[in-house]
Amino acid sequence: MKLLVISPRFPYPLEKGDKLRLYHQLRLLSEDFDIVLISLSDTKIEEKDLDHIKSIVSKVYIFPLMKIKIAFRLLLGVFSDRPFQVLYFLNNNHKKRIGEIVEKENPDLIYNQLIRTAEYSRDLKHFKVLDYMDSFSEGMRKRLDNSSFLFRLIYKEEYKRLKKYETVVFDDFNRHSIISVQDKNTFSEEIKDKLNVVPNGVDITYFQSPGKKKKYDISFVGNMGYRPNIIACEYFKQKILPLLKKEKNDVKIIFAGARPHARVKALADNNIFISGWMEDIRDAYDESKIFVAPIFTGIGQQNKILEAMSMELPVITTSAVNKAIGAEPGKEVIVADTGQEFADAILRLLDNNELARQLGKASRKFVKNNYSWEYQYGKLKNLFPKNF
Repeated sequence: MKLLVISPRFPYPLEKGDKLRLYHQLRLLSEDFDIVLISLSDTKIEEKDLDHIKSIVSKVYIFPLMKIKIAFRLLLGVFSDRPFQVLYFLNNNHKKRIGEIVEKENPDLIYNQLIRTAEYSRDLKHFKVLDYMDSFSEGMRKRLDNSSFLFRLIYKEEYKRLKKYETVVFDDFNRHSIISVQDKNTFSEEIKDKLNVVPNGVDITYFQSPGKKKKYDISFVGNMGYRPNIIACEYFKQKILPLLKKEKNDVKIIFAGARPHARVKALADNNIFISGWMEDIRDAYDESKIFVAPIFTGIGQQNKILEAMSMELPVITTSAVNKAIGAEPGKEVIVADTGQEFADAILRLLDNNELARQLGKASRKFVKNNYSWEYQYGKLKNLFPKNF
């Protein structure tokens, strides 16, 4: 059975959440389907990364997105009602060519990753599955409170467009998935009951601790150019670190991940180390004692939380993040929603090695029982009809 997949980004290397999700889905889908992958890309794809994906799928078609053309589409987008992030990825010449590829390949099924690719197949007469992944409209709504006047106007307009578009394209696809119940519940009543929750998983064999020597007291990992992560890093330095230094002046923290924004780089000091891209992100987890994620504005499911838990790290995060994961507070994760709550929890764990060890053990067991990729794949596979 042939499955054609359309993605807004090339799914490797794994430095973004949507890439991580698609990569592991492709890896598992390839056991049951002959996969043709169509990927848009606004960055150059390294030959080694292309070869890696070719070892998983049968065919790969790459459609480059040129920055100058993206800028032109976004400028004209002022006069459109489509979301700007849909226009960013929409090239009419690519759409025509993709239509020709679909006709040539004649797939049994089409799988679209994110609403950003919906325009490329919404008119095609195939059985189609759309993975919303996150509630993008909700993510945009959460940006309104922490933005300047100008950006608040832009985000408000994008929120309205996304909210409408998420509903408009729904009926153009046969089945639909989303990453968490929390994201699902932001949709209208007539839609959310038809959304299938397909969470991300964790490679629990890969993400396990080899027991390296601890260099840092605290770690936070993620795409450091992603706005919710930038805000989380700033929150840590402004709201948590001053409280920690009253009790532990020499506390050592690492913020690790690709593409650190200038705002993140500016946070580096005697306490905070900014690593940037790491060849093996497991080092950031394994060389720290506690994982702390003060994320209040993100959407979807935070992969870094599950990875840290799989590495047996005690995790402290917000109630909003844990709501999408479902770990038991106090047993499998510690929940904190203020700077003081974060500081108190951190100091308690740093002062009690046995408590930290027990929490880390329970965290890995929770992930192993609930978030293996193979377990989540069963939910994804159920979206595709069995009678093809």
